[in-house]
Amino acid sequence: MKVSANQPFQIIYSLYQHEYLGYVFESFIVHLDERAKLTYQHQNISAKNAREFSKGLDNRDFELIELMDSMSQDAVLKHFSKKLLKPDEFFSKVFHKEKGDALVQEQIEAYMEKRRAAVLEKIKGKLLFEMGNDGEPTWRKVEVLEKRATILFHFERTAENTIYYPTIMHNGKKVEIPSPQAYLICKHPAWLVFNAKLYGFEKYVDGKKLQPFLSKKNVVIPRSLEETYYSRFVAPLIASFDDIEAFGFEITKHEFDPHPLLTISELPPATE
Repeated sequence: MKVSANQPFQIIYSLYQHEYLGYVFESFIVHLDERAKLTYQHQNISAKNAREFSKGLDNRDFELIELMDSMSQDAVLKHFSKKLLKPDEFFSKVFHKEKGDALVQEQIEAYMEKRRAAVLEKIKGKLLFEMGNDGEPTWRKVEVLEKRATILFHFERTAENTIYYPTIMHNGKKVEIPSPQAYLICKHPAWLVFNAKLYGFEKYVDGKKLQPFLSKKNVVIPRSLEETYYSRFVAPLIASFDDIEAFGFEITKHEFDPHPLLTISELPPATE
């Protein structure tokens, strides 16, 4: 339904989960009623028609609109396919369970993650909603929290196993995960939605390390897998993250100054 730029309106941003692309943002213009409340009269806005509504937009809105344009399935299709294909045809082929293209899937995910992160860094102070299943862009409001959250990883080692779990704090209060109401919009870096609130983190958090704890309280590592798990997961986490609490073992960090090393070797003679 078209909205007139001559009548009261509000730009809003809406979030939904695409079958193949993960979480995607779209921008909308929504008509306001006589009490300046959002109505159900809305239309999608893109860089093509944004100038029509410039009186109600700022520079950050124009930046967000361009970013969201680049996240649409048509934009992704154009970026990754030189053939003239329909979106359903392209995505169903690339993301096929047995015959899909894993490399292109990774490239698309990296493309989308970069744009999700950029949107989330700019969304503060804007109206953000979850989109309804019927396509209603203002289905549920998501509060964009200004203050960032902190995260502390706990490791407890016993004679039988190692248990680890995170504690997320915001404004002096614990964010009670696991919860079916919690989900990650972006993993690099992690951005969490919980109880219709959007949480960013003070320090970089890899969402893949946080993902398991949205559905379970902790992870248990049996002694038989300890050596592998500590070397592949725990050590890199400790090296990149200062907020670690350990029981049953000590953490010792060693820092070394890198020194350049130049190696010269003779190439074998070329053969025809």
